[in-house]
Amino acid sequence: MEGKIADQKTTDKKTIDQIIYLPVLIFVFTALYVSLIFNRNIWTDEAYTMELVRENSFWGIIQNTAIDVHPPLYYLIVKCFVLLFGDTFIVYKAVSIVPMTFTMLLAVTHIRFWWGGRTATLFLIIVNAIPCVLEYAVQMRMYSWALFFVTWAGLGAYGMCRADDGRHRRSCCIQLTVAGLLGCYTHTYAMLSCVCIYMLLCVCALLKCKKNRDWTLLKAALVSGSIVAVCYLPWLVVLFGQMLSRVGNYWIKPVTWDVVRMYPAFLFESQLPGSTIMYLVLSGAAVVICIVRCWKRCDEKKDGLAALLMLAVPLLTALIGIAVSVLVTPFFIARYLLPCMGLFALFLSIAFQKKSGAVQALIGIFGLLMVFESYQENFEMEYRNTHTEELLVFMEEHLEPDDLIVYNYEIYGFIYKIYFEDRVLFLNDVDFAGDFGSIWYFDSCVTPWLSAQVLEENGLEKIFVMTTGIEQNEFQLYQIRHEQ
Repeated sequence: MEGKIADQKTTDKKTIDQIIYLPVLIFVFTALYVSLIFNRNIWTDEAYTMELVRENSFWGIIQNTAIDVHPPLYYLIVKCFVLLFGDTFIVYKAVSIVPMTFTMLLAVTHIRFWWGGRTATLFLIIVNAIPCVLEYAVQMRMYSWALFFVTWAGLGAYGMCRADDGRHRRSCCIQLTVAGLLGCYTHTYAMLSCVCIYMLLCVCALLKCKKNRDWTLLKAALVSGSIVAVCYLPWLVVLFGQMLSRVGNYWIKPVTWDVVRMYPAFLFESQLPGSTIMYLVLSGAAVVICIVRCWKRCDEKKDGLAALLMLAVPLLTALIGIAVSVLVTPFFIARYLLPCMGLFALFLSIAFQKKSGAVQALIGIFGLLMVFESYQENFEMEYRNTHTEELLVFMEEHLEPDDLIVYNYEIYGFIYKIYFEDRVLFLNDVDFAGDFGSIWYFDSCVTPWLSAQVLEENGLEKIFVMTTGIEQNEFQLYQIRHEQ
């Protein structure tokens, strides 16, 4: 009796500890992400996000994404946030942090419930330790939302297989359906990952149903998949049109063996020496551990198989993307595996959940070192890697109401307009005889060139100010004014 009471007290203590330290970890990691968004530094795709959201209604966003390469859900989410909280850089960046917090909350609501507090803790550390995740979690793009939806869908599918009662299975089925549909409308490769999840679920359901002659799980999986397919069908037509229009005419380079070999480096490389190799070693060890577990007693077999199925999603997504790129046209890059990184982190977490405390501690230390190193690198990228803030501060101090901003690098025009709106003009569209105060000229040393004759004819002088830039585009800043 006393032993049972002691065991209960130990269990209660563990539960209390998990309730405390899991939210603390989530808060700390969320705070790290938030600390990276207090800047006005954006890159080309982020500028596209801001331009699309600022200049379009909800319907306009859907129409414009239909002629682009991504589904509209992420942009619609951003539009809602902007309408609620204002059109600022911080709001746009914060939208990408929200799903990272949601993903981490899955450690409390799902992972701890099924695999325990240690697995949940490992998941929190590993998912935030993957360098590419930390980088894209603060960018104005859809990858963090896609990661959340795919991770949630994977957990929903697992819950359907694990559920012992109809109520729990229905709950997981609903979660899988919602997460799968949202993932499909967030990113094309998130859609492909969700398809892989359904394929694996149906295989598992079929094997399970043949064993116990209960077809409930397979029916539920097919109903869920059918709902997602029907709801995604309108955009599937758009997707085929997008693909056909870009066959042989897309920016992605041909997928060769040399390109494929660099995928792990994109996902795992950091300033920490050997980080990519370390992740590959951990992955290989985890696969071996899971295979061995599949030959052991029932509980360990289930966990080993679950971990391997989590790993199968990114592997299948990559294989299908590579196959399409080789057989049809290049459509796949390593970045498109980002939505699967939550399931990859879960694979490692489940694999090492029953290893000794020393092994788990070493993995945790490695993960925290990766977080620290990746954070430093991303802090540098967000705050110090460009001249953007320096330029914006200068312009805020010197730009007068009747001044113009002129540029000659045409493809960067929409980025300049993000910062300076309707005061920006392309060089060929400027009336130098017009009424203006000063012209602040962004000369990227490309054509068209500003003719000295034009300045002379209009009584203007050009004064060099500094070498500066926006994004990775450096240019010479000149002030053009009427001669004194």
